[in-house]
Amino acid sequence: MPGAPTRGRRRTLRLALVACVLLGPLGCGRKTDVKPPQLVAPRTVSEVSLTTKPEGIEVGWSRPTEYADGTTMEDLSGFVVERSRNNEAFRELARVPVTDRGRFQKAKRFEYLDKALTEGTTYHYRVVAFTTDGYYGAPSGAATLTWDGPHPAASPGTGATPARAHSAKAKPPTDLDSGLPAGSAPLH
Repeated sequence: MPGAPTRGRRRTLRLALVACVLLGPLGCGRKTDVKPPQLVAPRTVSEVSLTTKPEGIEVGWSRPTEYADGTTMEDLSGFVVERSRNNEAFRELARVPVTDRGRFQKAKRFEYLDKALTEGTTYHYRVVAFTTDGYYGAPSGAATLTWDGPHPAASPGTGATPARAHSAKAKPPTDLDSGLPAGSAPLH
């Protein structure tokens, strides 16, 4: 009969079917529940602080250790440091990479030194964490400081400290453009 499977062909089809049933669930790669992107983004960076240094403003922040959904994060790739001058829109200032992925002991705090400053200007800084897959967390609260110019370094052996040293902590996340908490939409 033309088109009818032969005995050898039927046997091959049965073996292929058995192989699919037995090996199919193994598949390729790790299987996990699918999560929406907003849950696999890093948690918002906290504890942003600003400290004046003789050569500029040091922005410091704590490392997020969890995704937005509360699970442990292992693929933190880096941070975007954003700056606003005199309440203008925030712009990317720098990217700070995370270089300790896979290590047992990881850095808990990170810093960036902003040297491109103008005397008498008020600067706002915020930090955004991102993963190796390109998921970005929400921006941190903005920390604000007015740059009064470079401060002289302490003279060796005098015990003097730099003049007008200043430090500031971040306020809760807000959107400088709208004045609303970060991530909220205006009511219409």
